[in-house]
Amino acid sequence: MIDPQELIATCRKLVNPPSSDTDIRRAISTAYYALFHTLAASNADLIAGQPGSNRSAHTWARAYRRLEHGRARNNLRADRNLLSQSGDEFVRIFIESQGHRLQADYDPNAQLNLSLAVNIIARADTAVRNFVQLTEEERRFLAAQTMFDSR
Repeated sequence: MIDPQELIATCRKLVNPPSSDTDIRRAISTAYYALFHTLAASNADLIAGQPGSNRSAHTWARAYRRLEHGRARNNLRADRNLLSQSGDEFVRIFIESQGHRLQADYDPNAQLNLSLAVNIIARADTAVRNFVQLTEEERRFLAAQTMFDSR
């Protein structure tokens, strides 16, 4: 399983000290993925439960893979008023980090610097750590928002 805290640790290695613009870009992208995998694992746990057999492991993996970047971003923008302050903070950091990741991964002209990367990493780390304190009801809400299209 992908450990979000290991991803954050990787980010910190990349920027301490960075040897190139590529290190900064990889750190920014990886910080977003720490958030993404936190949400994907939570969604899978809520939908499929912890895997205990081959069949349940398969079900868990399918639920995990259901999270899509664009759907998550678009659907999380709606109904944020239904979230606690911590939930809203996670969503805000998730959406902002995704935007930075898109710049880091796809915009060769993006002006990304060490200070920005360190800030993004710190915010992602805090959001990942605080996510576990969300109620199950709130995590279910986030799962529904991110896994299913709204109608």
